[in-house]
Amino acid sequence: MRSVRVLAMVAIAGLLAAGVLIDLPDRPVPDRPVRYLSALAAPAGVVSTWFCPGGSGPDGAAELTIGLASGSDQRRTAAVSVLPGGSDPSEPRTVDVEIEPRGSVLMKPSEEVPGARWLGAVVEVDGTDVVVEQILAAEQGDVGRSACLTRTAGSWLVPHGATRSAVEGERFIVMLLNPFPDIAVADIELVADVGRDTIDGLVVPAQRVVAVDITDEITVATSVAAFVEVVSGRLAASWIQIADGPIAGRGARASAAVSGAAPQWHLPVAAVGAARRDVVAIANPSADIAEVDLEILAEAPGTDVRPIEITVRPGRTALVDLSQQGRLVGIGPFSVVVRSLDDAPVAASIHSVTFAADAAGAAGDAVAVVAGSTATIGADAAAHRWLVAAEAADSEVAAGGGGESSILVVVNPSSVGIAQVALSVDGETVRRLEVGPRRRASVALDRLGSGRFVVEVESSAPVVAGTELIGLTSRTASLGSAVSEPVSAADIR
Repeated sequence: MRSVRVLAMVAIAGLLAAGVLIDLPDRPVPDRPVRYLSALAAPAGVVSTWFCPGGSGPDGAAELTIGLASGSDQRRTAAVSVLPGGSDPSEPRTVDVEIEPRGSVLMKPSEEVPGARWLGAVVEVDGTDVVVEQILAAEQGDVGRSACLTRTAGSWLVPHGATRSAVEGERFIVMLLNPFPDIAVADIELVADVGRDTIDGLVVPAQRVVAVDITDEITVATSVAAFVEVVSGRLAASWIQIADGPIAGRGARASAAVSGAAPQWHLPVAAVGAARRDVVAIANPSADIAEVDLEILAEAPGTDVRPIEITVRPGRTALVDLSQQGRLVGIGPFSVVVRSLDDAPVAASIHSVTFAADAAGAAGDAVAVVAGSTATIGADAAAHRWLVAAEAADSEVAAGGGGESSILVVVNPSSVGIAQVALSVDGETVRRLEVGPRRRASVALDRLGSGRFVVEVESSAPVVAGTELIGLTSRTASLGSAVSEPVSAADIR
């Protein structure tokens, strides 16, 4: 199996070499400014609203579970409105979910609307200290995870998906949720390495979700970017990537879509290794060429790496395969900053696949690598305070496994200031970190707690927080939720 994996990875190296652009004419771009409002911030107000575009029922490709985790000393109540698919005969249903102080709850929407093929949810919480995420279990056994959105928007962008259904078992699904009492209408433009397609006048019924299987439109693409324009109403959007192949890996990846573009993005979790392949996707929805640097923020002290320079043409997507970058070998875990040098707005995401294998550790010992695939959008903003939904095995169990561990990552985007960071669990500070300028720090989550819990990240300077969660059979990565006013990453010096 190892030889098959190596041959497969070599075979695609030419297709996804750093900076290679989709070989198509430039996508026509509307002559209007591309605005972006950060969706990182947790909702503020007496009642906080979260939008979970969703997944499938138990018999579908990616079964949806809603996770609610509280960082409060008080009992919280969440009103969860389950919205079925647009063609399902079922009606929406709202149920109350009680969350114990500092507790967490997993809720399956399909139990409230049985028989629905696709489901989404709107979660209203009586407080600002609850984190809501959607967890998608693939038929193959892997799990995808992403935070639910805190706002709707009139345009959405998915930088990269793939639809090689025949050889890689890939399905690329865009989820659109309409929480409002009026119908919404959207146009979707698909820009792939094999051509373009459009879906015009897609109707999303009131208080329903629609799953758009891009694989039905473009069946053999290595890369597809989806540009969603809502011509009537407002929507929340996310995407699901299913795969089962030697190159694409096995299981589900899931992430929120991007509600616009920004000149700078932070991708907290990245690495290279013999059994790991991380690909950064940069989409340029603007009418101007974007000159972009991928800056590497290493965790190891004194490690500096020259940026990766790429050009992204208007309406195009560039892919950077980090495993093909010799400069990254041996530097350990790192974060990536996607910076548009001329402030042209772009959108960035990172996709990671690991293959079950024994990889040599720093001391030459064998280190077990858990197979799985993850995807996250970048963070376009930093904040002084974050809530992060965490999950970890008991520390003795984790130590006995001999493999990877789940981690919390904190990135300091400033080039001049040191971030003094306090990590709290159950209201008590359990760890303090000092993160230098343009550096990142990570902490094994089993050192902070066990089971499902919330980590509160408080910092003297704006930071970005995210996690990589590693189970016995799967990996997921996601951003935390900023619960103080976000600061644009482009404005931090």
